[in-house]
Order: sequence, then structure tokens, then C-alpha cells
Amino acid sequence: MKLSLEALRSSASFHGGVLATLRNTLLGAAAVMLGLSAAPVPAQTAGVTTIGIASLGPHPSLAKTIQGFKDEMSKEGYVDGKNVAYVYSDANFTQALMPQMFSQILSKHPAMILTVTTSVSQVARAAVTDRKIPLVFTEVTDPVAAGLVPDWAHGSDRFTGSSDLQNFDAVLDFAKKAFPGVKSFGTLYNPGEANDVVTTKALGDAAKRAGLDFKPVSVDSVNDIEQRAQMLKGVGFVYITGSNLVQSAIPAVAASMMRMKVPVLSSETEAIKKGMATASYAVSLESVGANAAKQAARVLKGEPTTALPVLKPAPTDYVTSLSKTQFAKLGLTIPKSFEDCQCFIN
Repeated sequence: MKLSLEALRSSASFHGGVLATLRNTLLGAAAVMLGLSAAPVPAQTAGVTTIGIASLGPHPSLAKTIQGFKDEMSKEGYVDGKNVAYVYSDANFTQALMPQMFSQILSKHPAMILTVTTSVSQVARAAVTDRKIPLVFTEVTDPVAAGLVPDWAHGSDRFTGSSDLQNFDAVLDFAKKAFPGVKSFGTLYNPGEANDVVTTKALGDAAKRAGLDFKPVSVDSVNDIEQRAQMLKGVGFVYITGSNLVQSAIPAVAASMMRMKVPVLSSETEAIKKGMATASYAVSLESVGANAAKQAARVLKGEPTTALPVLKPAPTDYVTSLSKTQFAKLGLTIPKSFEDCQCFIN
């Protein structure tokens, strides 16, 4: 095929222009790519540590623990919105949702994960497959019995954290002062929850030392609580532990006890604030979270979890509260020893 000189010139001019344009485009793209790779990380993302928080579900008590954790982390130099980004997820009190909860947190590539409650912490061992991510638990009564750590003096290769284990000798000493002449007490517990089993055994041992009869009543589901609570009729008081199952149904327990004129002693302060307990001798949940933060800060700075002992509540971590309203409804008189205690809620 023959082409005229003019056609050849036109063709050369066209293709030359295309090649020049293409060459300039490629060079420009390369420059942009090189510029991006060399550019500094934006200030708002530089040095930000992502911390995951996996909780059992939305509950005022758990929220207090988490807030105590965040507040103490700020004191340790890890400030939310500045050099720390928290990724929160919960299982809405449903065991089957826990793997999904952890998947959501892991998708954000956390440097560490706080696991709130025993059941969440136990699931974390299998759900968090990257063993380079340290785990710090909180709201765990007995981490040794739960299989999270080998003993109280050492963390495991995955875990360290803080316990909410109460001093039950001190609890029952307070109860005997708040309810003079009491001879017995009872509690509701979930036999399928490690924390509950450990707590109930410890309560039984403390009851013997205090000279009190102890009546534990097992509960398998929330639906059984109201019926099982009737079995506590006649005891001197009912002690509400940190059982996740029982805590989720405190209104039902409180209503049953009021009908039977049985005082309620709570292990946390939210129940008495809401008029569902007569008295409380409780570990400050904020302090439990703060203890976990102290461990977390050390882990983030490079200390191995195996070198960190589990932290327990100190004597100064307890809060005493009494409800004048509940004492009056039960026809009880507040002992004179408490008249000036500055511990009345309502």
C-alpha cells in the first residue's frame, strides 16, 4: 500500500504527539507516586496506638470499668483522640456473637485488646489467633480458675490483667454490722460460669469463718431467676455477686426480695442507686479498670505479660453505701454506727 508524503508527515506528527503525551503522563504519574511515598504521615495519624475493647454487653457496671480504664490510660500518657484510638465492640450478652465481635476489632489491627469479663477473655484465646497481640483482662474474678494465667503472681504468654475479686471476710463483717443479729444469708449463682462457681465457694468458706449459715441457689437462665429467688425466703439477707446472669436480672431479684422482706446487699453500687438494694459493699469498678490500664501501659511499653502479676483490689478501692429508703420499706433501723458515715445514697 502506497502513502503520500503528506500522509506520512501527518501520521508521524500524530503518533509523535501521542507518544509525547503518553511519556509526559507516565513521568507525571511516577512523580506523583514518588511524592506520595516520600510524604510524611499526616499529623492526625502519626503515633496513634489502636486499642481494642471487647465487652460482654452494654451495662452500667461494665461501662464504669471501661471508663476507669480509659481515665487511667490518660494518666499513663495514652490520651483518647490524641495518641490513642479505641475500637469498642460487644457481644450483647450473647456467646455466639463473640467471634464476630473479635473480628470487628481485629479488622482495625489493634496493638492490644482489653477483654472485659471472664467469658469474653476465655473466648479471646481462640478468637485472637495473632499471638503477637497482647491481651489484658478486667472484671475477671479468678483468672487462675478461668485458665487465663498460671497463678496470681504471673501472667501467661497471652494474658495479664486485673481482678475484681472481693474480700468476702470484709463483706460479711460489713453485713453483720449493717444487719445486726443476722444468722444466715443466701446468693444466686450460675453454675455454668467460672466466676460464679469460684465466688460461691469463697462465700461459703467466708460464711463458716463468720459463723453464718449460707444458702446458695443455682440459676441456669434469666427466666429461672424469679422462681429460684423464692427459695431464699427466710434468710437474713441476700448477697448479689458480680454474676453476669444475676446482674442482668437485678430488678426481678430486688422485687422478689422486697415481697419477702429480705434485705439485699449488693457487690456493686448501681443497684442501690436505682433503689434495688438495701446496702452495698463494693469494689470501685473504676479502680478495677484503672488497674487493668496500669498493666496495659506496661505491656504497650514492651514488658511481657508473663512478667506482670494479676492486680487485685486494694482496701482503698472499696465503697460503702446504704439506702435509707430501702431500710424504711423493710421496717429496719439503720444501726447507730452508720449514722455519721456519709455513705447514704437515698
